Amino acid sequence: MSETFEQHFAQTPEEKPKSLEEIKEERVLALREEIREIQEKIERGELTGEKAIEGYQRITALANEIKKLDEKEKKEIIGWQLEGRLTEENVLLEYRAERWIHAANFSPEGDKVVIGGDDKMMRVISLTEKDERGEPKVLAEYQTGDRILAANFSPEGDKVVIGTELDKMVRVISLTEKDRRGRPKVLLEYQAGGAVYAADFSPEGDKVVIGGDDKMMRVISLTEKNILLKPKVLAEYQAEYQAGGWITAANFSPEGDRVVIGRRSAGMQVISLTEKDKKGNIIPRVLAEYQAGGFVYAANFSPEGDKVVIGTGGKMQVISLTEKDERGEPKVLAEYRAGGYVQAAVFSPKGDKVVIGSDDDKMVRVISLTEKDKKGNIIPRVLAEYQAGRAVFAANFSPEGDKVVIGTGDKMQVISLAKKDEKGNIIPRVLAEYQAGGWIQAANFSPEGDKVVIGSDDGKMKVLGTP
Repeated sequence: MSETFEQHFAQTPEEKPKSLEEIKEERVLALREEIREIQEKIERGELTGEKAIEGYQRITALANEIKKLDEKEKKEIIGWQLEGRLTEENVLLEYRAERWIHAANFSPEGDKVVIGGDDKMMRVISLTEKDERGEPKVLAEYQTGDRILAANFSPEGDKVVIGTELDKMVRVISLTEKDRRGRPKVLLEYQAGGAVYAADFSPEGDKVVIGGDDKMMRVISLTEKNILLKPKVLAEYQAEYQAGGWITAANFSPEGDRVVIGRRSAGMQVISLTEKDKKGNIIPRVLAEYQAGGFVYAANFSPEGDKVVIGTGGKMQVISLTEKDERGEPKVLAEYRAGGYVQAAVFSPKGDKVVIGSDDDKMVRVISLTEKDKKGNIIPRVLAEYQAGRAVFAANFSPEGDKVVIGTGDKMQVISLAKKDEKGNIIPRVLAEYQAGGWIQAANFSPEGDKVVIGSDDGKMKVLGTP
């Protein structure tokens, strides 16, 4: 007979009896560890086909158990002013997908949203038009062969790039052209060697960068074909080939001349795309390489493109692309040790702050990068710190940098960073809070900063008006 919940966490006579809250916390940590183990087995290819489906079903069951345990706890917001709770009246748009939504992003104009997730369907949804039933109008939808892990608009908003898992495909889909069957026209289709975790456009919109569990970063042209009339791969870089070396993050620099990649094997690399051979093919050159101390969950350029912020298994680091340390390695300008896996790490629009969100310690922190010591090293100072109550999966600045949106295991919050005390520390105010029906995997501001889009594991995408 399997042991019960109480038996598993039973205390020996010598131990101090644990409180109910401590027992719950241990149970939640155990459940999260089991989720992580299943995810890693799927990512390593140890679970495939029916076994992978069973694994996903087990993850969902474990997540629901965590949710039930967390719902029994009463959390207080300490040191944070709650201005108002958003209700269904604040929901400007709601769309129900079949299953878990992994990606939800606004178009550059802010009038559309693209979503993708476990139901294998990419949808572009209008914020201004309704269909004949009065529901949000789906402007375009495309059925893929497997769940969608990445979905992003082009800079012009006329195309979408999507990356999928088991069918290993990258597709660029037109929102203005149709094929012979009246479906959105596929402008580019590329078969990668593994699940595609990252896929995004260059600033000019003429290229896409992809990365995944085949451990390969590729830059693919949208304007050129190879001799077989297939999409032309302009640059290809093999990440360190070892167990778990797949690419988890891949992004262009603001100028589009470099790419940053983050790897499962705890590494970050910045790759130049400017050198070419006699045939005009790009010769990828590693400009900077940094061995982090854990799984790299996030890797993003600063607005000036001279720094990179990474989030790993236990810390946030800001790394210079112009300076070296005494060993000749990329100089770590700032480092902050978090109490959990840093799932999100993003620069503010001015590049003077970063926001990070972590899972096990359930914390959101806004960290200043402006103070320096005598040697010119940045002294990271926490301007704002918040106990979210649930693991933080998404954290992003507003376009003006005066607010932050976070997505956690059960809610979305918009936090103001405008008010400060006499020492310059931020007095954060929770401007708005919305209780979602599942884990929020995506939370992003609109280009104007007046709306937020969220996507969660209950299959719902919502656009909410914010203060």
